[in-house]
Amino acid sequence: MPTAAILGFDDAYASVVGGFADMLQVANSFLRRQGAAPSGLFEWHFVSEKGQTVRASNGLELAMRPMSPGTPYDLVFIPSLHYRSWTEFQRFLEGQPFVCDWLTRQWKNGAWISANCTGTFLLAETGLLDHRTATTTWWLERQFRERFPDVDLQMRPAVTEDERLVCGGAHATFLLQSVRVLGHFVGKAIAMQCARSMLIDLTQTIQTPLHPLIADQSHNDPLVQRAQKWLQEHMAKPVRIRDLADKLAVSERTLIRRFNAALNQSPLTYLQHLRIDTARALLEAGDLSTEQIAHFVGYHDMSSFSRLFRERIGFTPGAYRGRFLWQASE
Repeated sequence: MPTAAILGFDDAYASVVGGFADMLQVANSFLRRQGAAPSGLFEWHFVSEKGQTVRASNGLELAMRPMSPGTPYDLVFIPSLHYRSWTEFQRFLEGQPFVCDWLTRQWKNGAWISANCTGTFLLAETGLLDHRTATTTWWLERQFRERFPDVDLQMRPAVTEDERLVCGGAHATFLLQSVRVLGHFVGKAIAMQCARSMLIDLTQTIQTPLHPLIADQSHNDPLVQRAQKWLQEHMAKPVRIRDLADKLAVSERTLIRRFNAALNQSPLTYLQHLRIDTARALLEAGDLSTEQIAHFVGYHDMSSFSRLFRERIGFTPGAYRGRFLWQASE
C-alpha cells in the first residue's frame, strides 16, 4: 500500500493540499475498477510538525497528524503557500529545521518528495536539491537563485524530476506533478486515465508561454532607469546600444556593466525581451495581424521575429495567439 504524507502549514493553499489528495483518490477509483487489492491502493495522511491544526490561506482549518520521525512514507507532498513578502517567507523557511530534517530522513529512506510552487523553497532548504535539477514559480526566480545558488534551477519546464525529487512551477502545476508521480507508483495507464478524467492538459510542459520575460526587478540605478525608459519609448525603431550609450553620455562598456549589475542582463537582451513581451500582449488582444505586431515592436523581417519569438516563448506567434487568445462568446 503506497502511503503518502501531505504536509500542512498555516497559509498553505487549501486547493493544493486537498487537490493532491483528490488525485490519489481518483487513482484509487481506477485501481479498484481494475480489481486491485486493498493493499495496492493509496493511503494518505495530512501531517504538520506537531499534529497541530493549520489554517489555510483562505481561512479553512485543516486537521493534521504529527510528523512522526518513525513513520516512513512512500510519497511526501509539499504544497504551495501564500506569499506575503520575502521577509516573512524567509522567516518561515528559517523556522522549519524539524521539517527539513524530517523531509531529509524520508527521502533517504526511499520516499519520493514532490514540492509545488513556493513549496519548492522548503525542499531546497533541506539541501537535497543542491547540484540537482529543480524549478520554481517564475515570479520568485531571482529570490530562489540568490538563496539556493547550488541548485540547478531550470525555469523552462513546468515540472522537473531528479532522483525522486519532483518540483513544480506556479500553483496549478500540482496537477501535472500529481500525474507524473502517479505514473511511478501505479503506471502510465492509470496516470493517464486520471489526467483524462480530470481534464488535465498534459501538453503544458513548459512555463515560458506564461512567464513574462521582463520580471519586476526593482533597482536604484538611475542610469539604467533612464536607459529602460528610452528603450521603451524607441522600441519600434532600429536601436544600436552604442547610440543609446551616447545619448546617456556614458561608454558602451559602462552601460552594459551597469545593466548587468542592475538587471542581470544586457541592454540588448532587455530590448529583445521588451519587444517579445509587448508582442505577446498584442497577440492576446487579437486586434492586429502578426505582421503588424512584428512591425510595431521593431521587427521588419517576419522570419527573424518568428524565430526569436519561438526561441523565447516556445510557440510561434500564430500558435501562441491560438492557444492563449480568449474570445468572448456572443
